[in-house]
Amino acid sequence: MDGEVCKIIKGMQKDHISTSGRVIFDLHPTASIELNAHLSMGHNLRTGSNAETYLKMHAESGLIVNGNFKVFYGSSIEVFPGGVLTLGNGYINSDCVIACANRITIGDGAAIARGVLIYDSDHHRIIDEQGNQMNPTAPVLIGNHVWIGAGAIILKGVTIGDGAIIAAGAVVTRDVPPGCVAAGNPAKVMKENVDWK
Repeated sequence: MDGEVCKIIKGMQKDHISTSGRVIFDLHPTASIELNAHLSMGHNLRTGSNAETYLKMHAESGLIVNGNFKVFYGSSIEVFPGGVLTLGNGYINSDCVIACANRITIGDGAAIARGVLIYDSDHHRIIDEQGNQMNPTAPVLIGNHVWIGAGAIILKGVTIGDGAIIAAGAVVTRDVPPGCVAAGNPAKVMKENVDWK
């Protein structure tokens, strides 16, 4: 990891970040990374793979790592100007995308499968006849011990409660209560009072 990356990481300790393979850090000088635990980038890289793992942070953006978090190879995280991404103990598997323009929080024990997309913004403005934006950004909160299945899409303004399960391919556009299974497009609660291991 180069010196420019180290300069913006608060309280950087040698054992708080590890990289495997081709990891690209594209960090604005005013971005801030707070590592309170270990961050692994390019985790579980396959032998001989050239897959890139990407972290881009724009001006005045923030990344807070409160638990040991693994970003598997081929995933991309982008924190836009003023956005703050907070990570607990858990992981995102390969080919995931997190795009944070406002606030995204992922709690402890999150298991996020391959190809999951998490967005707190539409990243384009929809304007009404009076020139007002109709689709503002809204925070995403993923609770503790949440399992998100392969290819699911988590959209802005959503809270996923502790212990919830999001089925593969689900498109989550509204809150999911704790201990529930949500599936479909748009995702709906299919089962309640479940647990997973």
